[in-house]
Amino acid sequence: MTAREAALLIHLPQPATRQPQTWADLGSGSGLFSEALLRQLPPQSQVYAIDRSTIPQPAPGIIPLQRDFLDFPWSLPPLHGILMANALHFVEQQETFLQQAVRYILPGGQFLFVEYDTDTPNPWVPYPLSLSTLQSRFRHLGLLPPQLLRTMPSKFGRARLYAAVTAVG
Repeated sequence: MTAREAALLIHLPQPATRQPQTWADLGSGSGLFSEALLRQLPPQSQVYAIDRSTIPQPAPGIIPLQRDFLDFPWSLPPLHGILMANALHFVEQQETFLQQAVRYILPGGQFLFVEYDTDTPNPWVPYPLSLSTLQSRFRHLGLLPPQLLRTMPSKFGRARLYAAVTAVG
């Protein structure tokens, strides 16, 4: 995926505030989505790029942290949002994880996802969740279900990629 494609896929509606925001990109890898997210946030915002193996180089606004995002508690400040781009499908206990993760988001904050729109597992996507499954998980937790932002074809299979976002408490 190119930087332009990533930016288009996760483009959020205009931020409700012009104040700097703090986000976490869980499973950030090389930071492609971290950078795409940071470019659309207000100036002076920060994105914690968290991954257990590959993390991006430090850059203005990008704070790399090499750790497993499944290990709670997190040592992060209160967050305006969490981005999970192709990461939630590696979490076996998704509802338990989501229940814990939303506690770190400030009221009115956002949870942004990029996933494959399939429920069929494969070696690279062990715990897939289609948009309807993701929405169901959030409803089950008593949270607003994520709303579709955009889709795009996947270069690695038949399932399309989707980006979805939801506001949190």
